[in-house]
Amino acid sequence: MQFRILLPNEALRPYICRYVYVRADGSTDTMMPPTDDPRFVNGKHVQPLLPNYGSFVFMRDVRVDVSGVAADSLTLLGANQTTIGLTTLSGWFNGMLLDFEPGGLHTLMHIDLQDLAGKVLTAQAYGDPGLLQLDSLFKSTQDSAEITHLIDAFFLGHLPRKEDYNYTRLCKVIAACDEAKGNISAAEMASVACLGERQFLRIFRQYVGMPPKQFIRLRRFHKALQAMQREAAAGKQVDLMHIALQHGYYDLSHMALEFQQMGCLSPSHFRMLGIPLTDDFSVFFA
Repeated sequence: MQFRILLPNEALRPYICRYVYVRADGSTDTMMPPTDDPRFVNGKHVQPLLPNYGSFVFMRDVRVDVSGVAADSLTLLGANQTTIGLTTLSGWFNGMLLDFEPGGLHTLMHIDLQDLAGKVLTAQAYGDPGLLQLDSLFKSTQDSAEITHLIDAFFLGHLPRKEDYNYTRLCKVIAACDEAKGNISAAEMASVACLGERQFLRIFRQYVGMPPKQFIRLRRFHKALQAMQREAAAGKQVDLMHIALQHGYYDLSHMALEFQQMGCLSPSHFRMLGIPLTDDFSVFFA
């Protein structure tokens, strides 16, 4: 598995985390996959995409079955709480992931994340002309730097013409969630946003695609993975109990339960993966 992480234009970074170029080479046709290996299902290669806040996945030169949706083009993944498998029949995967900040996809594209939550749709099925244009841009070139330039130009054309006050409120709420390590109520989040609780819940679901309680679980999961990433990358022993307590889990059992529910693997299994294959454990694992 080969990864290349590129950052978007600086003006886009409040909305898009990164562009992840990924290529998996090889064939599983002659492999006898172990039954306990999550990378294989019924003999087919599966590249899992962990729970996220909403993403675009571009695919080229291979038909990939994304959670039951077969596509070789731009695919939209709504905010989700479970692992999504990118399944290839041959074991080859060549594509790119656009990883958005919470609320970034809605702010740039005005897509109601509540309607898209938990769904996987091709650009053609979604029917948005702008997304079809973005898909054609990706297919028009093989050079990753040029692709990045084209996608930057596309999203720069979708920047809000004036400040999106609801997104600004959302960023403050997320900062408060991080500071409280997830120990914050919906009422307290609404207070940070200077909104009534009912209005806040409506806006939050529209921008993020899930209720605050589910978002807090996902945010905590991502932060714990990132802490594991940093420790592993620094060559340190990954202390799971310390990470659990540091990120608002009651204990290691609580973190292990949420890892199994959201990532299909235990924290110790993630630790066994060794030095992370990407700049962020929360994108892909292999």
